[in-house]
Amino acid sequence: MEFVKIVAGRFWMGSDPPEGNDDEHPRRLAETAAYEIASAPATNADFAPFVEAGYRDRGVWSDEGWEWREREKITRPRFWDDKAWRAYQGPGHPVVGASHHEAEAFARWLDLRLPTELEWEHAARGADGRRYPWGDVWDPSRSHHRGGPRHTLPVGSFPEGRSPHGLLDCAGNVWEWCTDLYAPGLRSARGGGWNAHPPQLRCASRNAWPPSARFSNLGFRLAR
Repeated sequence: MEFVKIVAGRFWMGSDPPEGNDDEHPRRLAETAAYEIASAPATNADFAPFVEAGYRDRGVWSDEGWEWREREKITRPRFWDDKAWRAYQGPGHPVVGASHHEAEAFARWLDLRLPTELEWEHAARGADGRRYPWGDVWDPSRSHHRGGPRHTLPVGSFPEGRSPHGLLDCAGNVWEWCTDLYAPGLRSARGGGWNAHPPQLRCASRNAWPPSARFSNLGFRLAR
């Protein structure tokens, strides 16, 4: 897993109407301290050791996450052994079907964490407030989105879609869990998935699900 260093600084976050939804308004200057973020979403190869040992490690789970894991008898991501998804479970594909609880526990198992929304957006769009990781103009050849294969692709399949900081897959392939609460009972996710429309792949676009959500278009990347 490779990490990219983001220096402390300001960047343009969000968007102004009529673009986007109320939850990303207004466009404003935001600031982050220095941090590092993974250059790509976590893959099945990255996650496999956690399936072997991490699910039993009580120390890396939040109280809520452990109670959920025990109650639901969770031992691996939702699609891990699903025959219908076997063709898309290669080592280089992004891990999907992992809840926020699982993503958070995996991060702690590695002494890492999930990024904040602020950090994710800074890394995805750079300082200039561009709409997409590559610029302001939508380009369907630079990301995996609705209209392409209806499943994940290996991370890095669209190198021309890199962000200004060199991050891959910030637009499309999988939505990515962030650490923030979006609203009571919901955790934030960024980036758009393989079944998302172009407006959802903008760097400012936000989404959210309950922390127990385990979808085929939902993954994560790590930070420190």
